[in-house]
Amino acid sequence: MLPPEFPACSEYELLALLRNDDRAISRQLAEAACRGMNPDAFHPDADDCPDSAVLERCDGCSARLACLAVALRAEDPDTREGWYGGLGPVEREAVAKRLSADAPTESRVSDRAAHAARLRAAGYTVAEIASRLGCSDRTVQRDLRTADTNSGPTAGELRVSSTLPESAGTAA
Repeated sequence: MLPPEFPACSEYELLALLRNDDRAISRQLAEAACRGMNPDAFHPDADDCPDSAVLERCDGCSARLACLAVALRAEDPDTREGWYGGLGPVEREAVAKRLSADAPTESRVSDRAAHAARLRAAGYTVAEIASRLGCSDRTVQRDLRTADTNSGPTAGELRVSSTLPESAGTAA
């Protein structure tokens, strides 16, 4: 189960960030709410938690998932520390376990294509979808065609849809 602090319906977007090159992450981090802050504020001593005012910056930050992706890519799972994307080490461990548990072994439609189709159905433009998923407009168009052709759900969608609300537009 994902921690309650994890942005709703954000698993596919986070997976896309983890799988893509660093350009999408860098673009998002350039707009981070914590940009220019002392990083020590997010790395308190021992088992302490950062001040609530520090973590509030993460709540509405557009780079929250990119920040979380950086941590999940770079950190040693045995020595997680600090807060990234508003999540502490315990919450990030839960997210990492959930993402690896939900990785489909076989699917008719890629996770990215299925997520693109859900975002399109929620009213997002192709350019907005491309920005959220960290890919080109052309890739989104190809994914949308693939999703239309193979309209069945993926194994990952079946698992996620049984535990998360369908409102894809509410992701951080």
